[in-house]
Amino acid sequence: MDEYRTEGHYCHRRNHWLKYFGCMLATLVGAFLAFYFLASCTFNHFINHAYMMKQMHKMNRIAEKDMAQFQKDEKFLQNSAIVLPHKNAVEFIKTPDSYKFIVDLMPFQGNKDAVNVEVKNNKISISGESEYSKNNTDTYTSMSQTYFLGKDAKIEKLSKKKVGNKYIITIPIED
Repeated sequence: MDEYRTEGHYCHRRNHWLKYFGCMLATLVGAFLAFYFLASCTFNHFINHAYMMKQMHKMNRIAEKDMAQFQKDEKFLQNSAIVLPHKNAVEFIKTPDSYKFIVDLMPFQGNKDAVNVEVKNNKISISGESEYSKNNTDTYTSMSQTYFLGKDAKIEKLSKKKVGNKYIITIPIED
């Protein structure tokens, strides 16, 4: 009887290992089939023309709603303080005989008095401020730029002139 139990015990161990292997294999196959089924359903759902048309109509409704909100807030946008990027207000040009600084007066409504020019220690500082109101909108413009001049600059012969909406500052260079 003892032999029978030992032999049966050995068979039970071998079947036990096969049982775990079978469960593991069945689990992997089941997971693969579930993933394949879900991926297939999702793919078919996305290429369905009725679904795509429904999504496009939904996106159009959202866009129309956003546009209506934007038009509603248009007055707010017009009256709020928005900082707009602007190209450099001062353009620097060095020629063989002079340094030229060309100030764009458009942000200052063409007023050359809004631009201040100071020269100290071979440095020129150009600054300007302007504030005006139009159609219940206040606009404030400010700029400041400093340039280093060479030792050959004749600062005492600095000249300024307005040409259209440009304010030209010229400093001659010694030969």
